Amino acid sequence: MASPAASGTDDSGRRRPRLAASLKISPGRSPWRPSPRPGQDRLEPVPDPSAVGSEAGPSRDFPKAPRRLGLQLKDPPPGQAVALLTKYAASLGICLSFREDRTADPYLPFSVRVELDGMTCPPGIASSKKEAKQQAALSALSYIQRQLESPEPPRTPSRPPLGSMSVGNILTHEQRCAAVVSAGFDRLVDETSPYWACKGTVAAVILEREVPDVRGHTKEIYKLVALGTGSRSCAGWLDFSGRQLHDCHGLVVARRALLRFLFRQLLMVTQGGPKGRERSVLAPQPGPGPPFVLKPRIFLHLYISNTPKGAAHDVYLPPSPKGSLLHSSPFRLQAHIRGELKPVCYIAPVLRDTYVGCLSGSDKLARWAVLGLGSALLAHFLPPLYATSLVLADPCHDPPTLSSAIHTRPALDRDLGPCLPPPYMRNTLHLFSGPPVGPSSPTPNSCHELSLNWSLGDPDVEVVDVTTGRVKADAALGPPSRLCKAAFLRAFRQAAQALRKSRLLALETYEEAKAGPYQEARQQLSLLLEQQGLGAWPSKPLVGKFRN
Repeated sequence: MASPAASGTDDSGRRRPRLAASLKISPGRSPWRPSPRPGQDRLEPVPDPSAVGSEAGPSRDFPKAPRRLGLQLKDPPPGQAVALLTKYAASLGICLSFREDRTADPYLPFSVRVELDGMTCPPGIASSKKEAKQQAALSALSYIQRQLESPEPPRTPSRPPLGSMSVGNILTHEQRCAAVVSAGFDRLVDETSPYWACKGTVAAVILEREVPDVRGHTKEIYKLVALGTGSRSCAGWLDFSGRQLHDCHGLVVARRALLRFLFRQLLMVTQGGPKGRERSVLAPQPGPGPPFVLKPRIFLHLYISNTPKGAAHDVYLPPSPKGSLLHSSPFRLQAHIRGELKPVCYIAPVLRDTYVGCLSGSDKLARWAVLGLGSALLAHFLPPLYATSLVLADPCHDPPTLSSAIHTRPALDRDLGPCLPPPYMRNTLHLFSGPPVGPSSPTPNSCHELSLNWSLGDPDVEVVDVTTGRVKADAALGPPSRLCKAAFLRAFRQAAQALRKSRLLALETYEEAKAGPYQEARQQLSLLLEQQGLGAWPSKPLVGKFRN
């Protein structure tokens, strides 16, 4: 979510209790599996979470179907919700019809409602008529399933109708995040592609936007803005040109894809004219701080398929006295180096200074909870951007351990005064157990050496060879990735030139461009980690000496 400093409002205070109270972790199986949405435009958001033009809910009791029919209402196959609903209606001998309508929303103009013997079900709203029809059928099936599982209500003629329903209040937050990620990946990578199995390691950043509908109600639109896959990091020698992608784990790649998206948004708001300013998720901010902020009522959510490596991975630690957990060995910083994950205190300096070394996903989540999802380069233009929630689709994780790994390292003792320069603070993520979207079969070995990335605005995914840290190519060495340090330095200079920031344009090297409040906060965070016995965050100043 945007922090108060980032948004200029106190919206986070309203947002947090609502998420904590209404978006609960689903202990059991998800009521449906996210699937690709045929006919949906590549960069469109998922269907409207708050139905526009929705009438009152179902006006009478739904006829109970004999359970011997055996229809799989909980898991409709991809794109077959309409066919399943038609089969169900035919088995009961009831009349099924679809009512089409138009909405006032230019992004989601199609609305379709299901009627069963005159009973109106929640509408489906989408960017295409075909998708809206599938969504309407899905919401009808979800309502029917709840009726089948609930005890028979007393039939009273004067019973009032149920309240307004929509896809948004049938599906939970974690299900919607998973649906956006699954549909987005399947639009980008065909199921027949050799890269489709990489979906098993997918991670993503979802942008949620709250917008008012024609009735003045708030609806929430979820949109996939960044995606990454991968389960390894480059194990070779350090590269000093800025053209090698070191860490190729899905979570890290998705965050770097988010940075690419945000740099593109900076250019849109500065060079896109009135339409660009309207479409961008950023807004100008007057005053001495960063020139732009995230617009109000916009929130960022993380989705990851696998438990992040390091402190949160396959570790169960029983409750212990406060503070003692931090000093246990699993909670110390760990780094991937030469294909192995080791505590940083056990890595010899000669290895650290010559080979690629990347901190674990758990350690990076802990850092992003304090510094935000931005970067040192982006901090010249934007304040810290904090995620609101994290959806983890790995059923074999321990939620308390995950929370401790993210939110307690290092300890920030406010009794001793501010530990970090403002506006940096620790942001508490709302953690959810979500449905997996990847194939149930193990990821083939061929995908372990690959990493895919994409951000909103890119025409296609980029495939990176993990062994080289460069784009996969038939030649021995492919071109640099669009997510490498040199690419971000180029994007930084483009943004500085668009804003006429001569001081920033005068910074020659990547290391010089990183200087600023973000880097100061990162150094202070590293000092606290070391003082508390968790290990020293590796520093490689020579890697940033390149000019472009």
